[in-house]
Amino acid sequence: MKDAIYATRFSRYSYGMDVRATYGHLPFQAFWTWVTGKSLWDRPPRAPRQTWLTEWQLCCQVLWSWSVVIACLVAASHVYQSSWPFAAKILIFIPVWILVTNRTRGLLHTFHYTNHGASIENMRRARWLGTLFMSIPILHTSWRNYHQIHAGVHHASNDLCTERDPDQQFMTQHGFRQNMPEWEYWAKLVYAPFLPQNLWAHFWFRLEQNFLKATHGEIAMRITYWVAFFTLAIHFDVLIELILFLFFPLFVLTQHSSWLQHTTEHLWFPIVPEGTSKFVAVGSFTWGRFLGRPHPGKGSGLGHAFKLLRWWALVLLVDIPLRLYSFMQDLPSHDFHHRSPRVNFWYIAQERAAAEGRMSKYGPMTETWGLFESLLIMRDHLCRGLHDPFGIYEWDDVQRRASARDSGAVEAPLGASLKAEDVLARKLYA
Repeated sequence: MKDAIYATRFSRYSYGMDVRATYGHLPFQAFWTWVTGKSLWDRPPRAPRQTWLTEWQLCCQVLWSWSVVIACLVAASHVYQSSWPFAAKILIFIPVWILVTNRTRGLLHTFHYTNHGASIENMRRARWLGTLFMSIPILHTSWRNYHQIHAGVHHASNDLCTERDPDQQFMTQHGFRQNMPEWEYWAKLVYAPFLPQNLWAHFWFRLEQNFLKATHGEIAMRITYWVAFFTLAIHFDVLIELILFLFFPLFVLTQHSSWLQHTTEHLWFPIVPEGTSKFVAVGSFTWGRFLGRPHPGKGSGLGHAFKLLRWWALVLLVDIPLRLYSFMQDLPSHDFHHRSPRVNFWYIAQERAAAEGRMSKYGPMTETWGLFESLLIMRDHLCRGLHDPFGIYEWDDVQRRASARDSGAVEAPLGASLKAEDVLARKLYA
């Protein structure tokens, strides 16, 4: 049941409205769910198990990803070897680079959900499929090490967004911190992923995870695969094409693509008020990152036609390229993944919509529209000392104070720990 107390909360930079609802009159709603990342699904939530894929569905997902990659490589190779003008070739190479980046990162995220136990029920088969088709061919971390790093640490409520979290360590290594100057914040957003030392660190991490830190048996499999790969590439004289259209997206564009989404993935280096529930804290560290802006609606006249033209231009030139290049698969709904990590990515937008506005131990959901809003939130947090962009800590304090009054406890000062916290935990966070 929906509860007004848990209504979605917005930042100071928001449109102050339900942006996705303005798309509701458009045809092909599945397409708009994909573009924006947000669904208008209005059915009750399902158990995570009900969202899992069958084995043939997972195989089709992987096959589709590799089909796109291979088709792009074949097309780009043909154009590369042709006598086309350079400008014409670039018009082909750019979408190829974007699509290869999209699908190799997509394979990584499919591996991520499979490793979480959120793809198929048979985990032995999941590990086999993940290792052979979603890890080794894209030089991704081994199944065991990824589970330890990601599920074991990053998803631990006591470790998320702390110095123990490898994802926050990544931000530290790239120069981000509390109380950094604004000019430095914006400069690092632009140039940090292209610094030679950061490109090398990304490349070395892949080599280390693949050929030094995996199990001996898996290292042998990985070496065998890549020896065979390069032998065939040299034999068929396609090594240059593979460097340009597979390894360049894999090692350079992927670094930038993941950088754009990673910098806004969580409220890095959080400052959490004393007494805040650890679940509400986790809920405050991330938000729905949707792509779009309010639709102009129905109207007439030249002014409305201009608004509609501008809206469509931004969809085609900003939203769709950003969705393909950086925010593929489940990433707009990454906040819900931390609330329910075993919901499959095929259905996560639907399940997030189903859970929106319902009572949750994590507190209300939050959302932004457009990458720039999220970057402004991070700027305010790291540079201006504004650490509660959606008012979640304030919301939590109000709920705890209300619970203290209901339980008869003495009201504590704003932001302090309350004796009634355990009572509230039983009522709200069970």
